[in-house]
Amino acid sequence: MANGSKKFYIFGLTQVVCLIAIEGIDGAGKTTIAEHLREFLSRLGYDCVVFKEPSNSVYGVKIRQSNQRLSADEELRLFILDREIDVKERIFPALQSGKIVIMDRYYYSNVAYQSVRGIDANKIREMNEKFAPKPGLVILLDVDVEIALKRVKGRKNLTAFEEAENLEKVRKKFLEIADDRTVIVNAGDELEKVKKEVENVVLNFLRKRGCKN
Repeated sequence: MANGSKKFYIFGLTQVVCLIAIEGIDGAGKTTIAEHLREFLSRLGYDCVVFKEPSNSVYGVKIRQSNQRLSADEELRLFILDREIDVKERIFPALQSGKIVIMDRYYYSNVAYQSVRGIDANKIREMNEKFAPKPGLVILLDVDVEIALKRVKGRKNLTAFEEAENLEKVRKKFLEIADDRTVIVNAGDELEKVKKEVENVVLNFLRKRGCKN
């Protein structure tokens, strides 16, 4: 089906699908923007929900609680298993009920983070798109690694995902894999400016997609 079509026939779903993925390196502001979008759209009368990945499934918990970086293959395996559950139990039911789904990370993160560790980016995308609905809009919050690391410095437990050299590679990969669904937003700007730009991007997307409030 052409990208411009308003209907997606996935898992028997025939209504307009409004799935928005918020992506970017650690420290880009994904959670802040995702929650702002939910509040902003709710005030306008849209029925929307935010889902964060990895989820709280047994696989998602294993990813988050791992004290040492897993191998690239094992890391990807756990993300795929976690997302399969997320799609079945949260994402698809929400889309089926007509909600706007905002993803705080989605499979574009897998493509970026695991491909810099040696797994083919196209393979990762294909593995995910076999079962996960494609987002209608991807907002890539792009930010300098130096700024991102300053933002995450206050976290109690920094992970291997947040090492400077790794983040530089991941940031570059995110920009490389940006497609016609992706809008790149400068997340290094003042927060209110970023929020306003994202609001405009999303409202334009919803109007074109025909998502009702």
